[in-house]
Formats: sequence, structure tokens, C-alpha cells
Amino acid sequence: MGGLKLRIAILCSMLALAAMLLLSSPAVAHKEHKKKHHETAQIVPVPASAAKPAASSPETLHRQMGEAMEHDSEDRSNMSFLERLLDWLGRTHPVIVHFPIAFFPAALFTAIVGRRKPAFGALVRFLVIAGGIIAPIAALFGWLDAMSAEPDQLLTVHRWLGTAIGIGALGLGIWAWRQPEQNRSDGMIAGLALITAALIVQGWFGGAMVHGIDHLSW
Repeated sequence: MGGLKLRIAILCSMLALAAMLLLSSPAVAHKEHKKKHHETAQIVPVPASAAKPAASSPETLHRQMGEAMEHDSEDRSNMSFLERLLDWLGRTHPVIVHFPIAFFPAALFTAIVGRRKPAFGALVRFLVIAGGIIAPIAALFGWLDAMSAEPDQLLTVHRWLGTAIGIGALGLGIWAWRQPEQNRSDGMIAGLALITAALIVQGWFGGAMVHGIDHLSW
């Protein structure tokens, strides 16, 4: 009965967190950011001709993309081998980060559903260990990706929350490796729920940096 109550509490807390992220107004959480954006819009007038962007032909878009890629290639041509390697590893962050995002929620779901089924233990252990290996790597590549980025509040939170997730994931992975009998215990389920909730919040910050802080406004 105690285990059932724990699972219900974990699921309710995750649903509440997701609802809070969807229904809350990011504009209120980042008033200063929007204030600066508003002041910039007042200072820099927008020409009437630029109010509605003109349609670009496919040839124009391809030419612009080619120019951007050529410029980027020229910038990297002056880098040393180590600098180019670190830059390339950093640019793989958006790819590798999807693995822990998938592994930990899947491990949480499997641990809850298969709590009384011994056959599920091996699958939970694999998911937790795999996530525990890849999450710190994804966090490290995130730091490499943002080495040359301008200081920003969103980026700072995203960096350190990702670092905390990587450390916590590594800890769960070591625990699952050394104590396989605990793979579906209350402690493991609570740890997986915490990592999963942190990944949801981290995903919001990542989306906010790319699409703006209002990207999940209703």
C-alpha cells in the first residue's frame, strides 16, 4: 500500500509540474527580459517596408544558406585541431541530449509498471545505466556548445541545471549497476521521477533559448 501511495504521489507531482509549465506565463517569470526587448523595439524604428518580409525564392534561400555556411567554414579554418574538435563536439549537443531525455522517463515508466514483475528489472537497469553514462556526456557537450555564447540568464540556468542532471543521472546509474536488486525500489523510482521532472524543466529552458520564452504560452 505504501508503494502504491508513493507512485501516485510521484505521478501527481509530475502532472502538476507539467501543468505549471504549460499554464504559467513565462513573461511574468522573465519581466526584465521582455522589458529590454520592449525598450529595444521603441529605440529602433522598424521601416514600413520591413513590416512584412518579402517572399524569397528557393534560389535566394539556397544562396543565403551557402553564404552562411561558407562564412562559418572560414571562421573554423583558423582554429587548431583541438579547437575544431571541441567546437564539433559541442555542436552534437542537440543530438546526444535526446538519449537521456528518452531513457529516464522510459525507466521510470518501466519501474512503476513492472514493480512486481522480476523480468522488468533488467530493462530498468539497462535504461538507468545507459542514461547515467550519456547524461554527463550531454551536459559536457552543452558546455562546449555554449563556450562562445554571450552571458544570459536563461543560458546560465540551463547550464547548471544540466550539470546537476548529469551528476544525478551518473549517481543513479552507479546505484543501478552496483545494486541491481534496488532497480525498482521506492528510492530508485523517486530518483527517476526527480530526474524526469528536471528534464522537463530543462527542456523548457532549452526551448526558450531557441524559440523565445513565450514558446509554451497557451
